[in-house]
Amino acid sequence: MTSTQAFKDLPRDVAAVDVRGMTYVFFVNSNHQLCYLQSPEDETDDYEPKLVKSKDGDLKVKCGSRQIAAVSWEGENRQIEIRIYVIAAEKGQCENKGYIQEVAFSSSSGWEHGIFGFKEDARQYVDKDASLTASIHNWGDKTDIRVFASGKGQNGRPKITMHQYSYGHEKWLPTVISNKVSDW
Repeated sequence: MTSTQAFKDLPRDVAAVDVRGMTYVFFVNSNHQLCYLQSPEDETDDYEPKLVKSKDGDLKVKCGSRQIAAVSWEGENRQIEIRIYVIAAEKGQCENKGYIQEVAFSSSSGWEHGIFGFKEDARQYVDKDASLTASIHNWGDKTDIRVFASGKGQNGRPKITMHQYSYGHEKWLPTVISNKVSDW
């Protein structure tokens, strides 16, 4: 991928992670594709532009959505783990509603769709202008992941929902965490 392909339009949101001295800066390009800049090993400032190519097939980010969140950690056997969260379009159609989709990288298996958002019956749909962020808690032998999304509740008030994956539960559990906020 050339830099002119990656940067036809300025990315509206970027997310970065560091893994073993390498920096990865993720963004959604103007073709609704998930891309990243990878830091060079030779101590220059010219990061290498790359397209995330999932072995599960193409992932198109919802049109108009450039929100992105990323986390990384070192897993079992010093395996590199990266998770990226974007808003994908239902059935790949831009006009459809969007849901949170996880894209996973493991040094043992490469890029693939993650379990969050993969199964249609368990998708977490979000508002058009949702903002995303993510965090991890590494327990040493396991890692819990949290993805936070802004949106509106049934009453039309703003809310923040935490989607948590704990390896003891092995599924994503959503919880609204902003019920006590009265003045947005």
